[in-house]
Amino acid sequence: MAVDQRFFALSACSLDRLATAASATPAGASVVEAIDAAPLDEAKAGDLTFMTGDPGDAACARLQGAIVITTAELAARLPASCAALLCDAPRLGFARALTLMVGDIPDSFLPGPDLPASVSIATSASIARNVTIGEGSRIDPGAVIHQGVDIGRDCHIGSNAVLSHCRIGNGVSIGANSVIGGAGFGFEITADGPVALPHVGSVEIGEKTQIAAGCTIDRGTLGVTRIGRQVMIDNLVHVAHNCVIDDRAVLAAQVGLAGGAEIGAGAMLAGQAGVSSRIRVGKGAIVMGQSGVTKDVPDGVTVVGFPAEEAREVWRERAALRRLLRSSGNKKG
Repeated sequence: MAVDQRFFALSACSLDRLATAASATPAGASVVEAIDAAPLDEAKAGDLTFMTGDPGDAACARLQGAIVITTAELAARLPASCAALLCDAPRLGFARALTLMVGDIPDSFLPGPDLPASVSIATSASIARNVTIGEGSRIDPGAVIHQGVDIGRDCHIGSNAVLSHCRIGNGVSIGANSVIGGAGFGFEITADGPVALPHVGSVEIGEKTQIAAGCTIDRGTLGVTRIGRQVMIDNLVHVAHNCVIDDRAVLAAQVGLAGGAEIGAGAMLAGQAGVSSRIRVGKGAIVMGQSGVTKDVPDGVTVVGFPAEEAREVWRERAALRRLLRSSGNKKG
């Protein structure tokens, strides 16, 4: 189930209503309704999804019984059991159709939830009713914990931190003014201006991870933004929707990860490094400060610069250039 019903209200929707919302024309099989929504690579029978490019024969074959918003050209790739909704802008159509199926669950802060006696909550913190907080955890002044959030044992939530749409493992520390589980930054451009895409996923943070002050970790558009175990994240780091950070990775201050970026186990990103959308930094790799990663980094490789390249090659090229410049200067002399 791609839409997490701990955080969102989900209801089935007829094919006709979805078509109207998406400004799309129905085609293909007569699937009666959508009962869930999912990204293309996870969609199954009864799921609403969208397709903007050809994912290949195997991926198309897995879409048996799904409702797929796509173009007329791409619809020819779908199995006969699929219902297609044809439009020129599938991603925008999906965003508009999804609003018929998914809605927010309102917060209710009074009275607060029943919590273990060992949990320490500052009087100015706001805790929604159906929140779970494990033994020995501490919630500092001004923190806001929205409905459905699950916080493990021995966690520390700093002052004015805001948590929503997330599950937090045992022993996690989240610094002051950090926002976990906010909506991601996704949009489609239309003649009337940009249209925000709904984000109906969540965030999962593994045990003993440390997140410093002023960080933002956005929930998935569909599915999960996942932070592994014993990850260290410095101040003012941004992790966009659907990113994956594996165990023991380290992100220094002001690192930015675009949507769907993946950071391998034990990788290290130095200050102000940036990673482009859907790019993977391999296990044990190092991204040096202020570098911009625009292509995958293999395991164990150190990269530097913009666009980031393997550091050994960059240093070698610079040394060769310096030798060339010195040689050229000597000849002129």
